[in-house]
Amino acid sequence: MAFILGVDVGGTFTDVCAVAPDGVVHTAKAPSTPQDLTRGVLAGLTLVAGQAGLSLPGLLRQTSKFAHGTTQTSNVIFTWTGAVTGLITTQGFADEILIMRARGRVAGVGLAGRRHLRATAKPPQIVPRHRIAEIAERVDHRGRVLVAADRADIAAAVDQLLAAGVEAIAVSLLWAHENPAHELLAAEVIAERAPGVHVSLSHRLAAVTGEYERTATAVVNAFVAPTVERYLQRLGGQLAGLGMTVPLLILQASGGVMAARATTAVHTIESGPAAGMVAVSALSRAVGQPNVIATDVGGTTFKAGLLVNGEWQVARETIINQYSLILPMIDLVSIGAGGGSIAWADGGRLRIGPRSAGSEPGPACYGWGGTEPTVTDADLVLGFLDPDTFLSGTLKLHKDLAEKAIRQAVADPLFGGDVVAAAAGIRQVVDAQMGDLVHKVTIERGHDPRDFAMAAYGGSGPLHAAGYGSAIGIGTIIVPHAATAYSAYGAAASDVRHYGQRSVPAGLLGDDAALRAAYAALERAGRQVVSQQAVTPAGISSTRWADMRFERQLHDVRVPLGGADAPVTAASMAAAFTARYRALFGANAVLPDARPVLLRIGVETTGVIAKPCLPLLPRAGGDPASALRARRPVYWPELGGWQDTPVYDGTRLTHGHQVTGHAVIEQPGTTVVVPAGARAAIDGHGNTVITLAAGPGQPASQGASR
Repeated sequence: MAFILGVDVGGTFTDVCAVAPDGVVHTAKAPSTPQDLTRGVLAGLTLVAGQAGLSLPGLLRQTSKFAHGTTQTSNVIFTWTGAVTGLITTQGFADEILIMRARGRVAGVGLAGRRHLRATAKPPQIVPRHRIAEIAERVDHRGRVLVAADRADIAAAVDQLLAAGVEAIAVSLLWAHENPAHELLAAEVIAERAPGVHVSLSHRLAAVTGEYERTATAVVNAFVAPTVERYLQRLGGQLAGLGMTVPLLILQASGGVMAARATTAVHTIESGPAAGMVAVSALSRAVGQPNVIATDVGGTTFKAGLLVNGEWQVARETIINQYSLILPMIDLVSIGAGGGSIAWADGGRLRIGPRSAGSEPGPACYGWGGTEPTVTDADLVLGFLDPDTFLSGTLKLHKDLAEKAIRQAVADPLFGGDVVAAAAGIRQVVDAQMGDLVHKVTIERGHDPRDFAMAAYGGSGPLHAAGYGSAIGIGTIIVPHAATAYSAYGAAASDVRHYGQRSVPAGLLGDDAALRAAYAALERAGRQVVSQQAVTPAGISSTRWADMRFERQLHDVRVPLGGADAPVTAASMAAAFTARYRALFGANAVLPDARPVLLRIGVETTGVIAKPCLPLLPRAGGDPASALRARRPVYWPELGGWQDTPVYDGTRLTHGHQVTGHAVIEQPGTTVVVPAGARAAIDGHGNTVITLAAGPGQPASQGASR
């Protein structure tokens, strides 16, 4: 008997998912413990072990896979709590990380923020000028050594940084990705003179052209790595001490897992949200819906991403706290809007977020000391949440505390003291903010949201999905089985993945033999890494891609090129690029006689490992009356106010049951809102598929269930 475990450490809750051999899914939420994240992880594991009738050591001894996603890396960056970091770079380039390619003030800042340029500022310096050391060395763009690095010069640079109290050192030298000899020499010297200091080498993290981006990637990795590595070592040791014998697998931002010992800290940025997209990919295959908008509403943030034709998109560049990094990451967009987001009065306007109550002190209704009103407080006041059954009854909510917080901060200054109107306003505003983000990832990227189903997960996603989905024409909402811990489930469902990429010389597109050799080298390297993760050779596959553009253009396009057996020639790549370019920008966008330019090539290597297999549920009758738990007043603005509302026990609804709105379905860890005119059906995998009432220009339904 073997369990597959997935864990996602969020800002408010730590979610845990345990899938038994028979496909039964156990989920639990435990408050995250920022001072020591392992406590929240072990608390969540203890809860799911109890659900399976086991002790925690008993569960871990019967575990065949343990995958872990986390937002810890992002939190270290956002809170500026990483290691004291130094940088060694080529003489004459010390200011490059500070200049930030002259876009540091606005990198990652939205259009509205850019309109007020004078109010923008560069982010805090991870490596201030006094912690940057230069060495005399030079390698050209072909990898030829022009000025050899001197060991004594490197030693002096290391001593300079040690005197400044650094705990980690990033090394980023000019054109090191073409010839890493000098960076490797620097690593040797650092190991000799400061063996306890973490070292990040730019050529190992980003083997591509882009001096600033490559340097920023190395610097950010050095900044976060000591914290992340200490946590993983501590967690791995505790799990092993409790009886776990399988390796601790860590989810990467690209959607795959790697063993903790092989994990690079910077690659775990936003790995928790990436796990959610992995789960949505599995959902897409299960329900036969290739186009899905993934929406994750946690305690702190709202995240949205797209699955198009069954494939997620990978961002070529990631902006974190205004630093531009080169690392593969599933393309997700987020805002500070979640269950714990704080509502506040901004003059005469109601604002939600981006500040969050988090897990400490939490929403006012938790009774943990929070006094500011949150979205969760509003949901409780409006009757959508039951104070006695929240989180399966493990956390009793205090409606009086929620009302007090809303009255003082929002109702009195904005709504004439009307707490219910203020709570309804909070819910309306946060739903609008979330709807705007879904608009951004669909319509603003050329996709019609009516062609998509929408997956809603996270603790608050099913609670708000109808509100933020219907406004932009969504016809079908899928609340996945285990929605409350869906990112944890995604970690459990993940495979091993490795992304390899490199910049190429200008003439490579004209040399088919050299082109095939370059791809083959990346494929060999990827297979070597993946095969070390206990993956059999038969389970390893790879796909190729290229970044290309037309001559005299600035923006490049990523072109998928198929698997390792697909022919790679200059002609086939040019044809694939032109077809992709026309699909993105129109058939007439290609200029006559424009020549394609090859910039980078890449290979994604996947190793298939164990993952959950959910059984099909037996079909029940269509009458859900046996699952009716109670009726209670719920405030529905679209129906004119308070309405007597049926409340269903989601654990007693099964395949074939249908619930007609208005209604509330309470599931372990989350609440599903079914608005008036909508219909919710339970499919064969336990997903709740909500068909919304058709609005103007919106189809009546978009079948997504089986």
